[in-house]
Amino acid sequence: MSRSIGGQSQCLVSRVCLTSRAALLMALVVACGDGSRHPSVLLVTIDTLRADAVSAWGEVQGTTPYLDALAESGTRFADATTVTPLTLPAHASMLTGLRPARHGLTVNGVATEALPVPTLAEHLHASGFQTAAFVSAAVLGAEHGLAAGFDHYDDDLQEPGGSVVRHERRGDRTVDRALEWIGQQEDSEPWFAWVHLFDPHAPYAAPDGESEGGRAGYLDEVRWADRQLGRLLGGLGDGTTLVTVTSDHGESLGEHGEATHGVLMYQGAMHVPLVMAWSGAISAAQRADFPQPGVVREDVVSVLDVTPTILETLGLGSTSEISAAWEADGRSVAEPLAGRVLPLECRSPSFYYGFSVLAGVRQGSLKLVGAPQSAEVDWVLNDISLDSEEVSGQVVVEHPLIQQVLSTEPEVEAPVIADLDQLRALGYVSATLSDAGDARRDPRESMDLVDAIDAANTLLVVGEPLQAWERLEAVPGDYRDVAELHLFRGKALRALGRSAEAVQELEEAHALQPESSSILLEWGRALLEVAAVTNSDAALEGASAAFQQALQLVPGETEAVAMWSLAEIRQGRPEEALSRLDAALDLKPQAGNLLLLRWRALKALGREKEALDVAETIQKIAPELSSYIVPSR
Repeated sequence: MSRSIGGQSQCLVSRVCLTSRAALLMALVVACGDGSRHPSVLLVTIDTLRADAVSAWGEVQGTTPYLDALAESGTRFADATTVTPLTLPAHASMLTGLRPARHGLTVNGVATEALPVPTLAEHLHASGFQTAAFVSAAVLGAEHGLAAGFDHYDDDLQEPGGSVVRHERRGDRTVDRALEWIGQQEDSEPWFAWVHLFDPHAPYAAPDGESEGGRAGYLDEVRWADRQLGRLLGGLGDGTTLVTVTSDHGESLGEHGEATHGVLMYQGAMHVPLVMAWSGAISAAQRADFPQPGVVREDVVSVLDVTPTILETLGLGSTSEISAAWEADGRSVAEPLAGRVLPLECRSPSFYYGFSVLAGVRQGSLKLVGAPQSAEVDWVLNDISLDSEEVSGQVVVEHPLIQQVLSTEPEVEAPVIADLDQLRALGYVSATLSDAGDARRDPRESMDLVDAIDAANTLLVVGEPLQAWERLEAVPGDYRDVAELHLFRGKALRALGRSAEAVQELEEAHALQPESSSILLEWGRALLEVAAVTNSDAALEGASAAFQQALQLVPGETEAVAMWSLAEIRQGRPEEALSRLDAALDLKPQAGNLLLLRWRALKALGREKEALDVAETIQKIAPELSSYIVPSR
C-alpha cells in the first residue's frame, strides 16, 4: 500500500543504532549548507536496462529518445557498472553507497529493519526535503527496508478490479502517481522523488509492443519505459531539479547462457546507463559546474557512487566527509577519480542453487571475476576495452587484482520474508538458502541448469506447464543433487495434475534442503491435492505439518498462513484456522486469500452473519474471488 512515513521514524532499530545513524546525519547536516533553498532531486531507476539498449550507448537507434536527450543536456557516464545483478541489493547499494555484503540485502526476498547507514532519502529529509518513492515491483516493497527517510512510499501495486495479488505495476501508472505528488509540492521547499520503472524486466510484454519475447520484446519494453521517462521529465515544471537516471542491472538476453539476469556478472547484466543533468531554471554557476551539458565521461563508475555524487553536487557533504562518516564504498564522481578498484559481487548462485558465489573487481578497463567457493576458482581477467563481450578472457592464478576482491559474506544475514510467490511471478527462482558444503559448482559452468529452471519458471507463470516439464526433463542427471531442480519439477507436475508424482519430487527436494520454506510450501500443496483425491488423513496431516514448518521459517509468510489454515479447516479445526487468520489480517487487512479462508472458517463454524460481512468485504476489494463464495441459503 501507499505509506506515509515520517522520516527516520520508519526505522525499527535499537537505541544504539538509532543514535549512531542520527549522529551521521547530524554531522553531515551541520557540515554543509548555507541555509539557501536546494534544488529538488529526481532519481529514476529503470529496472533491467542494459546500457547498449539505450541509443546513446548502443547500436540500436531510436529506442530511447528521451533518455538520449537528457544525456545530451547533462553528463553521461559511458562506463557505469552495477555492483550486483539483482534488484533489491543493487538499489540498496545505490541508496547507501555500500556494497551488498555490508548493507546485508544480498539477494531478493530478504529484509532488514534498518540499513547500517543513512540512506539518500534520510540525508535529504534531514536537510529539509520532502521525500517520496514510487516503486513498480513487489521486490522493492517497503517491508524490505528501503523506506527509511521517505515521507511517502508508494508500493501499492493494486489496480481497481485487478488481481488480488499484484507483483508489478506498469510504468505509466507509477509515473501518474509520481507526477501527482510532484505537482502537490510547494515551490518554496525542495523535494526528492525516487521513481522506479520495472517494465524492461521479463517477461517482456510492453503495452504497445509488437514483438513477443526475446531481444525484440525486450527492446519494446525499453521503448515503453523511455516514453514514461519522457512524461515524467516533461512534468517537472520550471523549478531547478537535479535529475539522475540509471538502472540497477542489465539483462543478459541469452549471452553466456543466461536468459535474463541474477546469476552471472558479464557486461550484459552489469553495464548500466548513468546520466546526471539539470532540469528547469539553472543558475550560471550550476551550468558551469557538474553536471555539465554534453559531457561524456569515460572513467569507470558504479551505482555505489549515486548517493555520494548527489549529496556533493547539492553541497550536502563532500566525498571526504561522507567517506569518513560511514566508510562508504561509493565516492562522489563529480570529478574523475583515477585508479579506483570497484567491487563486484553476486551471492544469488549460492543462495538459490548451492553454487559458488561470484566475486570480482573493476579497475579501469580490466575486469576480474571468479568463483571463490568452487574447487577451482578460475579467476578470469578481461580487458573490456578490447573484449566487451568477454569471450576471450584469460584465466589467471596470480594477479594484483585478486588481492583486491572482497568477501561476499554478509556482515549481518538478512532474513527471508513474505511473499515468496511474488518473487516467482517476477521471474526469480524461490528464496532457498542453500548449503552445499565446502566445494561448490562454478555457476559459469552450470548455466544449462540455471537456464532450464529460469525458462521453466517463466513457462509456469504464463501457464505452459507441459513445456516447463519438458525443459526440466532434459536437465542432465548430474544435477539431481540440486534441490531447486526437484522443486521446479514438483511445481510442473502439480500444474499438470500429477500430484502424487509431485510429492515424490518434493520429498527429494526437502531431503536436500530441509529448511527451505519454498519447498515446504510446494510439498504441502501437493499433499493437500493428494488428500483431496484419496481422502488420506496422513497426506492431510503431512500438508499441515509442512505449512507449519514453512511459517516457522518465514514468519508472516501470507501463503503459509493461508495454506495451513486451509489444511486445518479440512481437518475439522476451523477455530484454530480462524485465530491464525485474524492475526495475519491484522497485518494485511486486504489480503484477499486470507479473507476468503476467513469466510470459509466462519462458515464451518456456523457464524453466518460474520461470514456474510467478510463476503461483502471480498466483493469490494477482491471481486475476482467472489466466484469462490457460495451464497448462504
